[in-house]
Amino acid sequence: MKKLLCLLLALLMMLPAFVSCSGGTENAKNEENAEAQTPSGEGAPAAETEEAPAENVDVNGYLKDDLPELDFGGQTVSVLFWSDVENAEFDVEEMNGEIVNDAICQRNIDVEDRLKIDYNWVGTPGNNGSKDKYVAVAQASVQAGDGAYDIYAAYSRTIGASVVNCLTRTLQDSPYIDYEKPWWPDNLLEESLIHDRLYFVSGDISTNVLHMMYCIYYNKQLLEDYNLPVPTDMVFEGTWTVDKLVEMTNDAYRDLNGNGKVDVNDGFGFTLVDFHNDAFYTGSGLRLVEKDPDEILKISEDFYSERAVDLLAKIGPWEATDTVYLQSDYETPFTEGRALFNVNRAHYASKALRDSELTYGILPVPKYDENQQNYRTVMGNPITLYAVSRDSAIPEIDQAVLECMASEAYRLTTPAIFENNMKKKYSIDDVNAQMYDIVRGTVSFELGRFFNQYLNNITDIYFAAVTSNNQTWASTSEKQRKMLNKSMSKMVEKIMQNEELGD
Repeated sequence: MKKLLCLLLALLMMLPAFVSCSGGTENAKNEENAEAQTPSGEGAPAAETEEAPAENVDVNGYLKDDLPELDFGGQTVSVLFWSDVENAEFDVEEMNGEIVNDAICQRNIDVEDRLKIDYNWVGTPGNNGSKDKYVAVAQASVQAGDGAYDIYAAYSRTIGASVVNCLTRTLQDSPYIDYEKPWWPDNLLEESLIHDRLYFVSGDISTNVLHMMYCIYYNKQLLEDYNLPVPTDMVFEGTWTVDKLVEMTNDAYRDLNGNGKVDVNDGFGFTLVDFHNDAFYTGSGLRLVEKDPDEILKISEDFYSERAVDLLAKIGPWEATDTVYLQSDYETPFTEGRALFNVNRAHYASKALRDSELTYGILPVPKYDENQQNYRTVMGNPITLYAVSRDSAIPEIDQAVLECMASEAYRLTTPAIFENNMKKKYSIDDVNAQMYDIVRGTVSFELGRFFNQYLNNITDIYFAAVTSNNQTWASTSEKQRKMLNKSMSKMVEKIMQNEELGD
């Protein structure tokens, strides 16, 4: 009865959503136009540059998957998901007229019907503060050999911990997962393979990937008041850089309440919280982790590089000035129209700015300099990574479920979130929509972030240096080298036990 009601409501509730958003084939044309105005290359926005054959798209023009007709005979697929996720993604009880909720409901129904499986959603806390609890639940099941869970769906660093604790199977050779399809980001394999092994996937399958993309927001009215150039033009020209951001904000501080003190009620050029500096590190094309000659992992030389030193020299002194508001309530000045720029996650638009009268624009995080070929987008840690349990009895079924989930999400939840909410409802114009396309097309899967706790909290080391304006990065980072290399070796050794245990 639940399925029947959802299916009937789907026709009524979802059709207007898809009519209001441009179809996948038309989407591809829009993305091509955006790409033509931005630097090309591996980090350029993902787009279907050729129209798919008519028989290979759905009624809304979105590409379909190549899964064969599968009948798993009502097999139950148990998914251990993090119940403290920030934005809805997993099990929803019923359709309620809210577009994202209904898209998730429909996605789940479609997967069950297409594969002839039944979901068993099992929630347990697993966010940053509950990583160990989630891993303990999964580990207890694997050690008991009870096969309680087939798929893990959890906070990024929780899945990282699950990989290190040898709880996951590899996915790179799956007979069902097609990494060439647009629901899997182009750089997923490039950035996430460990010794040619892939232990998790993400992309359109996770609604929170779209919610957690970092971007720069700017106040259009203040930009005009300060007689500043339009930054979106710089993005299209490839000249939107850290230097430009610093230059545009340098003289923006105003003591609006006249109390002679810098406080949240003043006017600022830029607002952020300390850990958002990760966006500048990644945005500058710097990596934390990279493959070594043996195709395993090592701490990236970027971490010790001259570029890392120079980036800190650009943003450290800048963030120490009055024009940058660096506090936990950093959103307030921008939300209330008193700051030129703010760096934040994409869901800031749908939450804090949802009912705001603020006229704002969206930009990718700036490049290090104009010589950098592509923009690069870091994702907030609260994205979901999906993995198959080592204890899964029939992993091929779980792999088919992942492909089907991602494919259905590409046609259902992504349009609901991205097209209707982000690009249409919460964007003011077509240029904003193009900016979102660029941000989405350049997301990064940085392993150093996912495995942060096993690498001496490597992400914290750099942003702490920025916020303290530590201009001795060359020596500071070198002091960390031996300890980081040792930690990396220990982590890789544990991960490689997956091979010894067999897949």
